[in-house]
Amino acid sequence: PLMYQGGSDALLGPRQPIRTRNEEDGIDFEAEIAVITGDVPMGVSAEAAHGHVRLVMLVNDVSLRNLIPDELAKGFGFLQSKPPTAFSPVAATPDELGEAWQGGKLHLPLLSLLNGQPFGQPNAGIDMTFDFGTLIAHAARTRPLSAGTIIGSGTVSNRDDEGGPGRPIALGGVG
Repeated sequence: PLMYQGGSDALLGPRQPIRTRNEEDGIDFEAEIAVITGDVPMGVSAEAAHGHVRLVMLVNDVSLRNLIPDELAKGFGFLQSKPPTAFSPVAATPDELGEAWQGGKLHLPLLSLLNGQPFGQPNAGIDMTFDFGTLIAHAARTRPLSAGTIIGSGTVSNRDDEGGPGRPIALGGVG
């Protein structure tokens, strides 16, 4: 998996405004699922990593699209292009999710709105490239993870009928 390590100094609440210094930075939102882990040992297997998931929540992983190319061109990853992230007001334990939590994935629709209008409602468990066990194991490959570590799924999107990239609801897709 391709992952980035985000800053943990500023985290946004679920209804807190998302601010940018300049709209020309290309502000964009990414509806995701995230998990919060317990202590995870370095080198944990993907299978064993599933047992370290403590909570599941929603996340709006904000990106500044116009800053990303210059940062990636330096070959060192994101920093300026990933401002504070917003999280849901509640989190659930995997057992509270029942049948919806299977194979380290949340199998429920993720509704997202843009300016109050439906934008996406993809099923978070479909088309997820890496389950959370794999993501946690990848993050813990060379270091232990402390309790409270947040791991995001990446943008939740379902492919279109022809297998192409997801499209917004307004364009006939599910997100």
